[in-house]
Amino acid sequence: MTRLTDIADAGARAELAAYFAKVDRLLAPLPEETAAETRGELEAHAVDLFTEEGSAAAALARLGDPVDFLPDLVAEKLRSRAARSFSPVHVLAALATSARVGISGLVLSTLAGAGYALAALALLMGTARFLGQKSTGVFRLEDGRYFVGFGETLGGTDVLGLWFVLLAYAAAAALYLILTLAFGRVRLRKPSRQDIRSMPG
Repeated sequence: MTRLTDIADAGARAELAAYFAKVDRLLAPLPEETAAETRGELEAHAVDLFTEEGSAAAALARLGDPVDFLPDLVAEKLRSRAARSFSPVHVLAALATSARVGISGLVLSTLAGAGYALAALALLMGTARFLGQKSTGVFRLEDGRYFVGFGETLGGTDVLGLWFVLLAYAAAAALYLILTLAFGRVRLRKPSRQDIRSMPG
């Protein structure tokens, strides 16, 4: 047996179906194909446990409450998707989901979000200079210090000119790519009673 519908006991099927209704709600943020694949793996594991235990309650006790492990798994899969696609929409979804799965997820999303904000600032500064705002760039002050200005030069001398546009865009792109790759590799999940780590990503 690999599916709930293979179980002959109607009461056991009902218990397991109620459990998987909760699983489906928790997997909803995932792309449909990924959610279905993850559910299928978990369902097959649940049926195996039912076969071993002979009781839906005992199988579900061994499986564990999906609230305890699925939110972290969903956030991890969304981060992996963002790292594969580099889509800003996928990055935002991963940031939002990760922030809701505990302190470690919130800290991770806050740090990554700060990095993305820095990349956006570099992009904005490069665009401002490209559009002719000459008070944006790198300026050498009279005392020899350097200042990265955005709307203010502090009386310094522009040292990069339009090269600043290229450097700002390159910095924004590099920061975005590095952050997204690193964000996608983070694993925050605790081991659960079933080997959830073996599920496909």
